[in-house]
Amino acid sequence: MTWHAWRLDKKYAVMREKRISERTLLTLCWLGGWPSALIGSRVFHHKGSKKAFIHKVYRAAGFECATLCAILLLLWRPV
Repeated sequence: MTWHAWRLDKKYAVMREKRISERTLLTLCWLGGWPSALIGSRVFHHKGSKKAFIHKVYRAAGFECATLCAILLLLWRPV
């Protein structure tokens, strides 16, 4: 879903149509779509020059990775 949002937003930007809000794009990242966002940013050459925005995507990625590590550490039981 995030991949398609990036693709559509790039298409809208080129056609100078109404865009998908950055809030929506970031929400998709926080819901687990950050890998697609980072790949889409490279593939479509979209949002890559907006450093503040990309840093927010990386923040979502870092938070989700840290949360996953914390959950795994809590569930891991040494034998």
